[in-house]
Amino acid sequence: MFGGRLDQLLFALYLVANICLGLWVSRRRKASVKDYFLAGEQLPWYAIGGSIIAANISTEHFIGMVGAAYAVGFVVAQWEWGNWFTFSALVWIFLPYYLRGGIYTMPEFLERRYNKECRYMFAVCSLVLWIVAQMAVVLLAGAKALQGMFGLDPFVTIIGLTILAGSYTIYGGLIAVAWTDFLQFVVLMVGGLIVSYLGLERAGGIVNLMHQFPAKFKIIYPITDPNYPWFGVFTLFLSIGIWYNCTNQFIVQRCLGAKSEWDARMGVIFAGFMKLLLPFLVVIPGIVAFQMFPGLTDPDQAYPRLVKELVPLGLGGVVMAGIASALLSHLSSVLNSCSTVFTMDLYRPFFGKGKSDAHLVSVGRWSGFLILTFAMGLAIWFTRGQHSVFLVIQNVGAWVAAPIAVVFLLGVLWRRATAQAATFVLIFGFPYTALVEYVLFKHVWFLQPFDNWLNRTFLVWATCMVVMVVVSYLTPAPPAASVDGIIWSRKYLDLPESERAYAKGARSLLLWWGLMVGLAGALYAYVIWFQFWGPGRA
Repeated sequence: MFGGRLDQLLFALYLVANICLGLWVSRRRKASVKDYFLAGEQLPWYAIGGSIIAANISTEHFIGMVGAAYAVGFVVAQWEWGNWFTFSALVWIFLPYYLRGGIYTMPEFLERRYNKECRYMFAVCSLVLWIVAQMAVVLLAGAKALQGMFGLDPFVTIIGLTILAGSYTIYGGLIAVAWTDFLQFVVLMVGGLIVSYLGLERAGGIVNLMHQFPAKFKIIYPITDPNYPWFGVFTLFLSIGIWYNCTNQFIVQRCLGAKSEWDARMGVIFAGFMKLLLPFLVVIPGIVAFQMFPGLTDPDQAYPRLVKELVPLGLGGVVMAGIASALLSHLSSVLNSCSTVFTMDLYRPFFGKGKSDAHLVSVGRWSGFLILTFAMGLAIWFTRGQHSVFLVIQNVGAWVAAPIAVVFLLGVLWRRATAQAATFVLIFGFPYTALVEYVLFKHVWFLQPFDNWLNRTFLVWATCMVVMVVVSYLTPAPPAASVDGIIWSRKYLDLPESERAYAKGARSLLLWWGLMVGLAGALYAYVIWFQFWGPGRA
């Protein structure tokens, strides 16, 4: 299907435009730390929101999530719709501290709130997680996608996409990442809409699809379901949601580069609206593929099969560009965050004290090059095995999310949380996760029926919360001066005085946030009604 010259031309033009945009927006940036790592704090709200979505969406969605929807159904939409809560927490609780504190990284925040040990542990943990799960595995997913749809060799694909992402990310820093992300956001949304529209047209419309396969539109499964128990699905935001959206450098960093606090918060709200749309681009196509190709042995091939079957000559280049956009934007965002955390949290404290901005930017570029090269090699090695993309990424996240979410959440909301407790929880969380996964849920009789990574993650989160509180009460309270200005209070709901007059009427944050939450509630209400009282009831 991708053999047409028009398809090839469109795809080639997109790649050239993407690289040229990244290099062009970087051309006048000074070699300063703030310019390279925080885009000179000049990003508008629409670039921030588009960049958040582009950074978040990867081939994990177009391959892994579509495959999960093919196998199970609409329940995986919760991974997108559930962001209404965590984006709300980011807008109203976390962002004021991050922005007004002038920080560069999330580990830096942990040092200000707790101690250096928390900063270094979180930095190292983040780098390992990003390189393995957010770079190497995503490159693997991209290779699977492009091989399935267009017959491209995985080895060549991994190397090619690595070079493309590195070409502008390493040179330009966050400013290049954010603006190329915005272009990629537009392209991937157009590509996704093309496939979704053509798929629904072939399926006879979404109403016909829902009536034909009502079981695929269930969103609430029994608590003992081995894959998507309702309790685990709807408590996901407390652990993985808070960790991913509120403490994750490659999500938050574009907010830190905002030209105002209003732009940062509005950008997140805009991303929230887009998250509500995403299931129609990556979940519905999975159910359409189930109708068209029942019995696929590898659900991860559902989207490639759909594209090959539906997309006519001339649109293939756009869809191809959309898939490449999803991968490039995610890869470049994670790479930029990796170089930022390595430079600012590991190199500068130990080797870079007193070094010039130009030196630190150079370290950021070289570290980015080495990290990207290692991730590329790891992705090539992964091609030798069989891996479910969606489950690999989610399970890796489950190992780190709970303790980190607890440490950040209590660090902002509770004055009594101590550095000793935070350090203990970060160390305790990982071996305890292993105990929960391999011992408790496997051998404790009353937990065995609930053995699922979602339920296990909630237990780890709840236990870490209790441990954090107990250890905090057993250790001396932090001095008031060290936590003043960090602990949340109602005044942080408001924008800074200089921005309040600007944010009224149609520019009101509360207005747009309320619309986002209301739309999320309406969508939830409809699918739950359909399952229990509408045509989807048993």
